[in-house]
Amino acid sequence: MSASTEQIRTADTADWPIPPPPPTGTGDRRTLRRATHVFRPRRVVPATIVALVLAVVAALVAVEVIGGLFGSPPGLLPVDRLSSLGRQTHWNDSLTFTVCGLGVLLGLLLLFLALKPGRPRAVVLTSSDPQVVMGIESAGMSRHLARAAESVPGVSSAQVAVSARKVRVAASSSLRDTAGLDEQIRAAVTERVDELAPMAGRPHVRVSVRRRQD
Repeated sequence: MSASTEQIRTADTADWPIPPPPPTGTGDRRTLRRATHVFRPRRVVPATIVALVLAVVAALVAVEVIGGLFGSPPGLLPVDRLSSLGRQTHWNDSLTFTVCGLGVLLGLLLLFLALKPGRPRAVVLTSSDPQVVMGIESAGMSRHLARAAESVPGVSSAQVAVSARKVRVAASSSLRDTAGLDEQIRAAVTERVDELAPMAGRPHVRVSVRRRQD
């Protein structure tokens, strides 16, 4: 593998090596855009559905045309009705405008699905090598940060939701007095985030604590 080859790695936090924090910030925007694009989900489902529909229609038309050339059309498509409809329909008919409008809407929908970026599959992490792309799965990062929150004395359990700009921590505690516990959790989670060094920068950590009822 050459040095210019992008290396993509997603892993659970159980065996994820913690990269050192970047010495000069979170990296340039060009590198961040390229890395984020790598972890964008591909539009596999819409593309597969469109490809299958087009393949089926093309196959039916091909079979019908070939059968017509040999004088024995299979009748898979209502060719006679379509031909009659085509001869009787004019460009200024309402049916023509309706069909064209539906075709335009369908085309715009497919174009929107193709261009609209999906949610990243992983959180992009900073790397000292600009040719290396690293990321941790969002679910793995959530578990990793939840363990950091649960390491705070007095925290019974914690659930973490990770997005591009925010980390939401919902912790429960059996302590009667939870004053100041949210700041301790925020500090522990923020420290773990800094260890991971997301390329987009440190997200805002929001903590809520509820007292556990035994």
